[in-house]
Amino acid sequence: MHSHIRTGSVAVVHPPHKVSAEISREYLQRWLRRKGRSDGLIDKLNSLLDRSQIKTRYILLSPDEVLEPRDLHTTNQQYLKASVDLGTRAVREALDANEVHPKEVDMFISVSCTGFAIPGVDAYIMNRLGMNTARMILTEHGCAGGAVGLMRAWEYCKAYPGRTVVLLAHEFCSQTFLLDDLSMTNIVCSTLFGDGVAATVVSSRLRTREPLPAMRRCATRFFPETLHFMGFELTNAGLSIRLSQDIPPFVKSQIQPTLKGFLDSCEVDPASLQHFALHPGSIRIVEIIGRQMGLSAEQVAPTLNVLYNQGNMSSVTVLAVLREIQERQKPQSGDLGLMAAFGPGFVAETALFEWQNGH
Repeated sequence: MHSHIRTGSVAVVHPPHKVSAEISREYLQRWLRRKGRSDGLIDKLNSLLDRSQIKTRYILLSPDEVLEPRDLHTTNQQYLKASVDLGTRAVREALDANEVHPKEVDMFISVSCTGFAIPGVDAYIMNRLGMNTARMILTEHGCAGGAVGLMRAWEYCKAYPGRTVVLLAHEFCSQTFLLDDLSMTNIVCSTLFGDGVAATVVSSRLRTREPLPAMRRCATRFFPETLHFMGFELTNAGLSIRLSQDIPPFVKSQIQPTLKGFLDSCEVDPASLQHFALHPGSIRIVEIIGRQMGLSAEQVAPTLNVLYNQGNMSSVTVLAVLREIQERQKPQSGDLGLMAAFGPGFVAETALFEWQNGH
C-alpha cells in the first residue's frame, strides 16, 4: 500500500523587479561597455540571450542597483531581508491554501544556496508566524535543493506518521552576479538565473480533497569525479559561480540510464507517466531530457513555462514547476509523475509521485 503523504498547493512569491529579455540586454550591455569590453563580447551576450528564450525574470534589485558596487556584507544583508520578508509571505500563503494552522506544523525545512544566515531564515519566519517546530536547514544542494527538501519532508512524515512539514525554498541568484567578473560563466548566469521563493506543505493530514502528488519513492544518484561541474566559490567579492560546459554532454549520456534505472526500481514503465517536473537548468538541458525520454511538448510545457517566464531560480524552480503542473494540467487521481533535478556534486535527485485524492 502506497503512502498517503501528499504535497500540498505550492505558493510562489517573487521580488518586485520584473525584467524582460530586452531590459536584461540593455543593462548587461551597459555593464560590459563600462568595463571597456569589445563589441565581440557584447555580440556573444546577445547570442546567449537569444538562445536562452527567457522572456522575463524577477530580480531583487533594480537593474540600476545591480550595476552599482556592493560589498559581500551588503549583498548578504539584502539576501537575508528578502528571504525573511518574501519567505514569510510564501509560508503564510502555503499554510492558508492548504488549510494548515501554523501551530499544526511539526517540522520546518528551509532550502537555499545563495546566501548565509545564522540563525537561519526559518527562525525569523517562525517568530513572525508564531510557530514552534523542529527545524532542518538544507544548504549547498544548489538547483537540486527543492527536490531534496521534498524528499526529506516525505521521509520525515513516513518515519513519523501524522506529522506535518512546511518546506521553504528561497533563492536570490541575482545577488551572486559579480561586477568585476568578466568570465563567460558570469555572463551566462546573468542571462539565465532569476530570484524567487516557494513554499508548500507535506503531510498525510491535508484537508483539501483535490488530487495532490504523493511521493512513492525517491533516490539520489551521485556521479564521482564531477566536482567541477557546478558550484560556488566564496570570494572576497561574493559567491563566484562555477558552471562547466561538460554538463550538457554528460546529461545527454547519463540521463536516460539514470531515469530509466530509477523507474525500473519503482517497477514503472516510462510510458505510464503523465507528468514531468524537471528542473529547467537551461533550454538545452530540457531539450536533451525531452529527447532522451521521448517526452511530448505538453509534458515539457510546465518546465519550459517556468523557465521562459521566471528563469532558473535554483532550488525554487522545481517547486514552481510542480505548481504549474497542478494549475495548468489539473492532474487526476491515479496519475503518475516524475521529478528530476540536478545539483552540485554532481548528483541527480529523482522522485516518483502518484496523485491521490484527500481522505
